[in-house]
Amino acid sequence: MDIAESASMRRSYQLSYILFVCLFCCLYGSAQVTEHLTGKEIETALSSPPNSGFVNIADMSFGTPSSCRAQMPSESIFTPEGWLNVQNVLAKKQFITYKPSDDDTARVLRIISKGCASGSLAGPVCDTITRVVLLADKHSTDAVEAFNQKAFDQQWQNGFGASASCGSLISEFLMDDVRKIQKPDGSFVIATFSGAQLLKMYVVKQKYVKKLGL
Repeated sequence: MDIAESASMRRSYQLSYILFVCLFCCLYGSAQVTEHLTGKEIETALSSPPNSGFVNIADMSFGTPSSCRAQMPSESIFTPEGWLNVQNVLAKKQFITYKPSDDDTARVLRIISKGCASGSLAGPVCDTITRVVLLADKHSTDAVEAFNQKAFDQQWQNGFGASASCGSLISEFLMDDVRKIQKPDGSFVIATFSGAQLLKMYVVKQKYVKKLGL
């Protein structure tokens, strides 16, 4: 039975990323970062329209949608301001006044990486992401590593009770490191790994860079 039939697995990608961020707000603590957003930048981020400083890039290459029907592999990218913005939106939905912590205001690029998830006769099948790096392009040999990463598990189950657990990843990159690998038009590449295996490469095109304001 195809686990895509489950209602919980038919959620939109936009809703998925919001739920993930909500989870991270409770579980995730950043490593110490010396550079933070200014008070004016924080105020601007909180007053910006929803989804400011955020883009979601899904792998829509040939065959992927049909083979990853439960969850598409994707990258949700947040600027420092975008991270504050989405948490503020979440707080408002709960009628809570959001007060950013020091970790929230760190001047870092945050990337939430999710792998492919689908179903088979034997049960759910999904990819676990263990490492994310940034490259100038798909042929580059110089990679920028995240200075901080946090794994989180996702549970999948089909109608017969068969289940599987796979790991997604949230990665933090220093903004100065991001700028080092950006091409003249601002574009760069996100590469995801499961152990030593390269899973996917995503091109953060100029149009996404412009929307993020990088």
